[in-house]
Amino acid sequence: MSLRKSAEAPVVPATVAPFKRRGSILVTLVAVLTAVGLAPLAFVAWKLIVYNREALTTEQQVYQLLLASSIAREVDSRVEGLRAQFLGVSQALAPALGNPAARPEDAGKLLEDVTDERLLCVHFAGIGGESLTSCSAALDPRSVAQPIREGFRKSIESLAGGGEGRADSLWVSQPVLLPGKRPRAALVLSAPVVVSGRLRGVLSAVVDIQSAWDAVASGNSTGHTIFALDAAGRVIASNDAKAIAPGTTLPQSALVLAFRAADSRYPVTMPFTGEDGGTPREYLGSYLRTHEGWGVFVQIEKEKIFAPVRDMVKTTRNWALVALALALVAALTLAGTLSTPIQRLASASREFAKGNLKARVSVRSRNEIGELADTFNLMASEIEDFIRRLTQAAQENRELFLGTINALTAAIDAKDPYTKGHSERVNTYAVAIARVMGLDEEQIWEIHVASRLHDVGKIAVDDAVLRKPGILDPEEMALMKTHPVRGAAIMESIHQMRNMIPGLRNHHERWAGGGYPDGLQGDEIPLMARIISVADTFDAMTTNRPYQKAMSPELARRRINELQGAVLDARVVEAFNRAWDEGRFPLAERVDEIEVAVSA
Repeated sequence: MSLRKSAEAPVVPATVAPFKRRGSILVTLVAVLTAVGLAPLAFVAWKLIVYNREALTTEQQVYQLLLASSIAREVDSRVEGLRAQFLGVSQALAPALGNPAARPEDAGKLLEDVTDERLLCVHFAGIGGESLTSCSAALDPRSVAQPIREGFRKSIESLAGGGEGRADSLWVSQPVLLPGKRPRAALVLSAPVVVSGRLRGVLSAVVDIQSAWDAVASGNSTGHTIFALDAAGRVIASNDAKAIAPGTTLPQSALVLAFRAADSRYPVTMPFTGEDGGTPREYLGSYLRTHEGWGVFVQIEKEKIFAPVRDMVKTTRNWALVALALALVAALTLAGTLSTPIQRLASASREFAKGNLKARVSVRSRNEIGELADTFNLMASEIEDFIRRLTQAAQENRELFLGTINALTAAIDAKDPYTKGHSERVNTYAVAIARVMGLDEEQIWEIHVASRLHDVGKIAVDDAVLRKPGILDPEEMALMKTHPVRGAAIMESIHQMRNMIPGLRNHHERWAGGGYPDGLQGDEIPLMARIISVADTFDAMTTNRPYQKAMSPELARRRINELQGAVLDARVVEAFNRAWDEGRFPLAERVDEIEVAVSA
């Protein structure tokens, strides 16, 4: 029995025409390299983009620092001017407001005269409890009552000696947001009114600083967001009230957190990540602290900074697409001279690699590719002829090997007439079981050889023992049990048999132990030996022996199933049952022989 196909008959190698020198592939390569010349253009464009991004970032940092410094200086200057104006008003009104003989209406008229768009409200509180107020129509005095009371208290505390003190001391509140459709930033200034060295009361004024902020910040048209915070971190003014509303705080802003953590009056520029509607965005921000301790902030999205770069990238991309389109047209034209023959050559190579030894390629290109195709065809013809001869030689060797095995099997059967045909039947059963178990072809081949030779060791057993018509005595049985070891020893010198030796040596081991020659058990027994053991046991049961009559196949099958787990591997027995059910055992030829043996 052979598991290998015979070799095909050799054929005469195909004749290949002599090589013809064709045109050079250099022209094609020059065209391709010309297209590759687009790469430097892309590289230069990329370097320009990187450079411009860096330059724009540096320029933006300088611009924002200058802008923040300019706004901070202007705010400080405006606030200082308001302070000076209020002190002047305070000193000018002090004699009239502090004179007990003056009429209240005269003092009120004086306050009305100094009230303007900068001094929104003026309030005098005398130490005797009298008070005078003059406010613009747009301002509700109640909205500034608390800081005015605070100014009164601070001014009184600033004086020393129970009413004696300086008339030029001034208290400045933190910025106040006046209510309205658009909150406006203001300050409350308070100064004591001293006449003839004695305190007569406190003059307070609500001064507008929103107009000063609008003058220096709202004119910005560069896309920057500019805002100011007081010492408590509250927004007091902004050029974009929708994005950053006055009166709010920005606890999550990394720029604001950095400002509040530092006490330096030097300007700072830093990149940071903020959120716009829940979407993270990258910003570049700057800040500077004013003399009053407020912070002036300038920030802008990096996307806006790099708008010129994006325009340049867009222009470069458009021109690159035009160049690419032209390059593709040229490349597609040239590809026909290169890709088509190469694809044919690759397709033929794949077919050849799959086993189609007659695959050849037809290329008309008169350059190195055509020469390569001719070389491939010649190589394929030579390889086809070589493989044909090699296959034929291998088949002859295999048939010689199988012939040797068959000769050894015949020699074994000739020595033991009671088991004639035993090795061939065991071989049939073992291969059927192996196939049902899903073993690969190499494993099945090894089981095929091992099962044919499993009893080769009987050649070394005395004929008197093998041909004895009765039951063997213990000494003879011990001699008979040496045949697995003898068989393994006979074959171990053959290198190609090294994987088959376990089938020869261990096919008489028992699953639960107690077999021979090595006393293996369970999975210690090689799978090959376990399969041969089931096949050998079944054939022994269905063959007449000097010491037993043959069982019917069905009875032997039941007996095989009874031996699983003790003598035989249950998994192999299961495969045996499946092979039986699938009709893989050619038992019909022996039915008459078995029935005669059983009835005898």
